[in-house]
Amino acid sequence: MIFIKSLFKTVYKYSTVRFLKKSVPQGQVVAGKKVLDIQQANKIIYEGILSGKPFMAGRYGGCENDILASYYLHKKLGAPISKLKFNYLCSNAGFFPKDISLLQGYVNEMETAATQVDILGAWNWFLEDYIIGTFAPQSQITTLGNLEPWFSEKPWSAALKGKKVLVVHPFQDSIELQYKKRELLFPGSDILPEFELKTFKAVQSIAGNQPEGFDTWFDALDYMTREIEKIDFDIAIIGCGAYGFPLAARVKKMNKQAIHLAGATQLLFGIKGSRWEQGNYKPIFEKIFNENWIRPLETEKPKKAEAIEGACYW
Repeated sequence: MIFIKSLFKTVYKYSTVRFLKKSVPQGQVVAGKKVLDIQQANKIIYEGILSGKPFMAGRYGGCENDILASYYLHKKLGAPISKLKFNYLCSNAGFFPKDISLLQGYVNEMETAATQVDILGAWNWFLEDYIIGTFAPQSQITTLGNLEPWFSEKPWSAALKGKKVLVVHPFQDSIELQYKKRELLFPGSDILPEFELKTFKAVQSIAGNQPEGFDTWFDALDYMTREIEKIDFDIAIIGCGAYGFPLAARVKKMNKQAIHLAGATQLLFGIKGSRWEQGNYKPIFEKIFNENWIRPLETEKPKKAEAIEGACYW
């Protein structure tokens, strides 16, 4: 019954809000919970960080949402799993190898991870009510953009001050380079305070670039988990494609804190990407870009990067 209600709600939303290219409105109810505004969301994350207790803020990626919805339509109604959506999961989010028989394991990983999230960024996406309500009923709900600190009156990232902060991201060198001039990236704000920066270069497997040393996405995820466990840190900020959400959940299970910012992670360190320089993003983010922001180093650009939404992170 929950699935059918979510399906009908999705059809309604797709015929109104989504086709009008609007995100989930503030105050709307998702999975039975009111969507928190940017101030409320940032306050929850800020206080979660200061508590020192295990905590996870996160979001599904678009590719992840799509394939989960296709999977549940298959399980509940017998619809065929979308090969197109699975291919996007592989090419744009980095799942590998491209073997659809491995999808069940991926879904299991995502369902397990969902039980750990404390505040979740919603998309207004297909079957979102069912997915969140069934697998993350404990989470508070906000929108994707509200997980980001740039436009909040009291950015959650200010709570990072004095912490041991581990950043898990493919742009390791760019992040370390930019943090050296942190005071110039968001002048006049406490968005990027002083903390002990630690970095871990995430496995990069998007655009068909299967990394050496790993047979499957699961192997790469387990490797990153083991390596991160060896690092002394208080909180991890994570952006690494399909690995990010389950990795954040695993960090929380280490009795640590995790903020899964996904693609927006690079913005925290003054690293531009073409996604934020065009379309609806442009008038919003040109307000915070300045001459001290850079693009990722050329050494951090994978082969066939243009296949990822026109090289949106570069």
